[in-house]
Amino acid sequence: MVDMGVLMGTIRRFGLVGPAYEIVAPAEAAASGEPQMRIHVLESDEHLDYPVSAILADPTDD
Repeated sequence: MVDMGVLMGTIRRFGLVGPAYEIVAPAEAAASGEPQMRIHVLESDEHLDYPVSAILADPTDD
């Protein structure tokens, strides 16, 4: 299990060339029970719930 607190404040990208997003807080689990985090997409200023499994697959934005 991932310590979600470690993810908060980090910046990642949707895939190798997608927009950057910041992980800002834990979110409610999806209907399937999958854990999610609230993210802030920097380019569009959107706030979304995004699955932790997808976050872990996305590269960090160094």
